[in-house]
Amino acid sequence: MAGRSLLVRHEVNLLTACCPLAITYSIRIYTGAPMRESKNHIRIFYVGDSWLTAGTLGAGTGFSYDLRGISVENAAEPILERWRKNPRYQVSYLAGWDVLAKFPETPSDLKRYDLLILSDVDSDSLVLYPMERANRFPMGPNRLKLIREFVRQGGALWMIGGYYSFTGRQNLGNYSGTPVEEALPVKCLQRNDDRLECPEGVTVEVVAPEHAVMRNIAWTPGPMFTGYNRLEPKPESKVLARFKETEDPLLVVWNYGEGRAMALASDISPHWGAGFQQWEHFGEFLDQAVEWLAA
Repeated sequence: MAGRSLLVRHEVNLLTACCPLAITYSIRIYTGAPMRESKNHIRIFYVGDSWLTAGTLGAGTGFSYDLRGISVENAAEPILERWRKNPRYQVSYLAGWDVLAKFPETPSDLKRYDLLILSDVDSDSLVLYPMERANRFPMGPNRLKLIREFVRQGGALWMIGGYYSFTGRQNLGNYSGTPVEEALPVKCLQRNDDRLECPEGVTVEVVAPEHAVMRNIAWTPGPMFTGYNRLEPKPESKVLARFKETEDPLLVVWNYGEGRAMALASDISPHWGAGFQQWEHFGEFLDQAVEWLAA
């Protein structure tokens, strides 16, 4: 059964200097049946790749100003559209701003899925909880540990690069030393920023062309990326591809306990992954990655 499309209304409350501002908007998500219908279906939980931008602050005087322009962007939409059309996939999606309050808190809830994809989701959103829990002790389960155990017990994890992934921009990802890093095939750099911006573009060199994720795809000429997170592959991991110009790893995989994990150093959406998303074999790569992870 393919995932079904839902148009969901959200309200976000922003506290500006002068007054609270409530923004209501709609976003289309896709959700499949929570339980696997047969071994031929893959249950994907795609989290992140979405953001809300509160635009220009216009000031007339020190006491006269207003916020002008609100935009909601969901970079996951093209990927969701593709997966929704595949009857083999049952897809659930959670926007980045909903992770704090709505990410699963129990092993049974997370085990409803075969593959967890984290893309531009900071670790604070997973380890912390909304402010209404601030006076609770304990506040709730450590969801970073929950993810690690999900993989150890047979689940699959795919972390995709971005400003809020791995170490991230100004350590906003902050996954170094966390239980999630234990499950990943790479070590996150212990520094303030792991990004390498490449506006001139960097290209792909395939290291393991016969691996199930890479084979039967024409990687020459391959996609171009405009930035990535610098990562350190763990000794037991396997590097499938790297950046030709720098030799930094692009795609790294391994088995962790009973499960599998993959790290993609760059993004599958703009701006780093704009060229990747427009590459003619992008869809083939996505499907092969999902199939290997969930096997």
